[in-house]
Amino acid sequence: MSDARTLTAEALYGAARTDPGRARANNEDLPLIDPARGIFGVIDGIGGQAGGEIAAAIARDVILQRLARPLGTPAERVREAIAIANNEIFRRAQESADVHGMACVITLAVVADGRMVVGHVGDTRLYKIRAEGIRKITRDHSPIGEREDAGELTEVDAMRHPRRNEVFRDVGSVFRDKDEDEFVDIIEEPLEPDCAILVCSDGLTDMLPSATIAHIARQHAGDPARVVEALVAAANDAGGKDNVTVVYAEGPHYAPSLRGERPDTLTPTEPLENKRRSVDDDGAPAGPVRRMARAVVRSRTTWFIAGTLLGVVGALALMLYVARTQVQASQTLVVSANGSGQYTRIGEAMSVARAGDTVRVEPGEYAEQVIVADGVDLVARLPGTVVISRPAGLHASVPSIVVRSGSVNRVAGLQVTSGEVADAAAFDVGGAGVALDMIEIGHHLRAVELAPGSSVAMNGSRVGVGISLVSVPDTAQASFTNNIFVRDSTSVDPPIAAGGTSRLTLTGNVFSGFDPEIVRGLSAARRKEVLSGNIVVSPVQPQRQPPRPAPRRTGENRH
Repeated sequence: MSDARTLTAEALYGAARTDPGRARANNEDLPLIDPARGIFGVIDGIGGQAGGEIAAAIARDVILQRLARPLGTPAERVREAIAIANNEIFRRAQESADVHGMACVITLAVVADGRMVVGHVGDTRLYKIRAEGIRKITRDHSPIGEREDAGELTEVDAMRHPRRNEVFRDVGSVFRDKDEDEFVDIIEEPLEPDCAILVCSDGLTDMLPSATIAHIARQHAGDPARVVEALVAAANDAGGKDNVTVVYAEGPHYAPSLRGERPDTLTPTEPLENKRRSVDDDGAPAGPVRRMARAVVRSRTTWFIAGTLLGVVGALALMLYVARTQVQASQTLVVSANGSGQYTRIGEAMSVARAGDTVRVEPGEYAEQVIVADGVDLVARLPGTVVISRPAGLHASVPSIVVRSGSVNRVAGLQVTSGEVADAAAFDVGGAGVALDMIEIGHHLRAVELAPGSSVAMNGSRVGVGISLVSVPDTAQASFTNNIFVRDSTSVDPPIAAGGTSRLTLTGNVFSGFDPEIVRGLSAARRKEVLSGNIVVSPVQPQRQPPRPAPRRTGENRH
């Protein structure tokens, strides 16, 4: 009988999705998923043009062919499958100059006998998710990944580092022996029924921190197809700089464990008839108290009463379970200004939303202050069509949108305008792991103000920096990726104010109309490091008109 704390491949059910992303026309990723045989993996091609796609396709075919032969231990099968794929890619690359140098990176998991065996080369990743959190099982074979795993860089710093996509180990660039050191990492891990596994390419992990990944997986627990769809959509919403592929599978107790349910772990006991003897289990004669206890146990009346009580308790437990499931199941609350949704105001939906829910807003203008509930996502159904304006009478000291949370929140697709009030804050963030995606902030607003100790990631947004700054105080953490900051005539420089001990990351942003300093509060060396990889378009200086020549007097010699 299998260990009650583990599960087999047949008990896992999962889904996969791959997408080219928003920046690339081709897709060099391939998922591997065969729940019946316990195969879960992701291949990410390297080589550009068609090379990466060809390398990934070769690897997929070779791996599936090798794993179809049940020879050797799971670890031997995984190691050999990746090594054969490596050498076949290398051989094909030597035969054609068009694909010379092609390669791929691979994370491959095989579930067998209640354990998971992982073979890993490169910077694709495998995570294990349980109710208590998410854990990265693999280690990145990259300079930045090593520093992150060693604690030298935070996850957000590593995500935004300009050398993030460099790898020093791949599949296919050189000939390899299957037993060669420093090639395939083999990791063995127990697989509990209350866990989920997620394998993904760096197109996901470069866009979303692990806390956000876990949040989305928990939000859609019990529906793997929705999990992979939501993760790919979130990665694209965050910028979609690369192909993104997600393979996800969960055990039968994963979703119930998030609701606080405990599966029945009772094991069969010996038949009662085997206990009917005049001695105790330790061999000693049964005393009068123990004989009386046995008589009570053997009484049909006793068992009738016990059965009745158990039935009542069971009915109550079922009622509590149903009520708790209804409360805790994630839901989507629809807000529409024209009355076609469940609610006409965002605040009404937020007042009843619970952690894990999504408040989806239909196109329109909403004149209200928004307080985002803890762990709730606020998303425009069509990005750019939902306008949050400040209601009349709202004081300038009051922010338009407030996020105060202890868990991950995501706000996406909104426009925030100042109305008649100048110098008010668009976003006041006091939580950890807040994501602001595809946001448009109008002029005359303080775009984002962070409380000490909070963290935010803004992606793919447009900020019209008017009379104030983005504020990142000491101990706060902020990441700005692929945003556009536009200066108007009333703007002050620089657009970002950062505390000396804050963690600020800027990647792929465009700063238009600003002087080169951009960030206030950092040393010159630190500022140079932060701004590396961003574009600064300095303001156009008005050209000075040349002095007009004095009028020539009549009859004056022109030479």
